[in-house]
Amino acid sequence: MVRSPSLIKCLFMFFLLATSSVNSAELRLAVAANFKSTIDQIVKDFEQQSPHKVTVIVASSGTLFSQISHGAPYDLFLSADSERPQRLVKAQLALADSLFTYALGQLAFWAPAQYLPQQHSVESFITSQQGKLAIANPRLAPYGKSAYEFISKQQLLDQVKRKLIRGNNVVQTFQFVESGNAQSGIVSYAQLINAGVTTHFSLLPVSQYPKIIQQGVILSRSNNIAVARQLISFIKTHSANTILNAGYLLEPVDVS
Repeated sequence: MVRSPSLIKCLFMFFLLATSSVNSAELRLAVAANFKSTIDQIVKDFEQQSPHKVTVIVASSGTLFSQISHGAPYDLFLSADSERPQRLVKAQLALADSLFTYALGQLAFWAPAQYLPQQHSVESFITSQQGKLAIANPRLAPYGKSAYEFISKQQLLDQVKRKLIRGNNVVQTFQFVESGNAQSGIVSYAQLINAGVTTHFSLLPVSQYPKIIQQGVILSRSNNIAVARQLISFIKTHSANTILNAGYLLEPVDVS
């Protein structure tokens, strides 16, 4: 049987209203830096239809993972990769049945002072540029790891060794380029959309870097597991357009 999106939304709203008599809770949501502006909109929409409040904590996925591993009191973790949430599940620090993919990230090469007419000019530009090239720290940020793999796959590592600078996360990487401290950078496409950037960037082919599968999970120590599941359900049933319009891709979903 195929359920229409409108029916799914109605069922979610019925569930939400049926549980609204419970005292409101405050969720602590740890979110990878690339997804901040998007989750802010999702949280705003959720709070308008729910008695609950959500506090968003933003950092690199690696930093948040380390904090969670050391006992940080978060309820939900939205990582910019799939590795860290799955490691938390294996360590019994997160609930296996709550693991879900909420977005697929995209990389863009951005050089604000240059015109980039064609995709193939990215490699030649990186090779010839004199200024710094910014990426997120590959050890902490999945977007940085994928950016580094793109550079490696294009056999550009030798050319960029002396001009590569690393931000703690993609937000700082974006700031390096925006401020002029870096001539160019490999950033999240969603960041460019959020900043209203429409020129001087090139969307990198997803086949040229490891797939950025962004997964979320409920943490085992949460005291608000039921409410956390409500937020996950809201993301799945109400937030697809918000996520797509923000510059991400989605995995196909079976609604049968």
